[in-house]
Amino acid sequence: MAKFHYKESPSEKQKKAFSAYLSEDEDLVLATSFSKAYVRSMFTLYLLFPGLLVGGLGFGLGLLLRLDQVNSLLLALGLAILTAFLKTLHIYHANRYLLTTRRVIIKRGLFSVKLMVALYDKITHLEVDQSFVDRLLLHHGSVIVNTAGLNKGEIVLKLVDYPMEIKNLLERLINREREQMGMRAQTLTEVEGEIIS
Repeated sequence: MAKFHYKESPSEKQKKAFSAYLSEDEDLVLATSFSKAYVRSMFTLYLLFPGLLVGGLGFGLGLLLRLDQVNSLLLALGLAILTAFLKTLHIYHANRYLLTTRRVIIKRGLFSVKLMVALYDKITHLEVDQSFVDRLLLHHGSVIVNTAGLNKGEIVLKLVDYPMEIKNLLERLINREREQMGMRAQTLTEVEGEIIS
């Protein structure tokens, strides 16, 4: 049997944190965000900008406070790392993907929140978009949820770890919802343009 990488989700902390977004008759099944590889790459980018800018200001501040060059460099490095860490933490927590017993929820933002929701009975099909490098090395990709009711017709769970596992979990949740509603379960998946049975 293949390893399931999301078995620790949702934690009690996640259940409590996201309970405000759930209706009283649904439970949280999975809470995730951007992949670890993407978050690490964003940390590196944020270290370059705005990290170098803030680091340069920190170096100037160190010299202004009459610190020697070594301590000024340490201050600059510390400020650059702190800036990159805070920006990375923000993008991770400001972009959350929630799978419940009844719907898919995409939550964007920390202080002002934007939600995109797709009920399982409105989902027409699922797609997984994963490049060769994403699949073999980074193990991340995007799950595209096509719906009948949205203006654009799709919502995207971007850059999630192990997207095939999320797609399979979504299919099970959709089929369970449809069985409870008396609808016949059907194949919902399209991967790279090919229908999978």
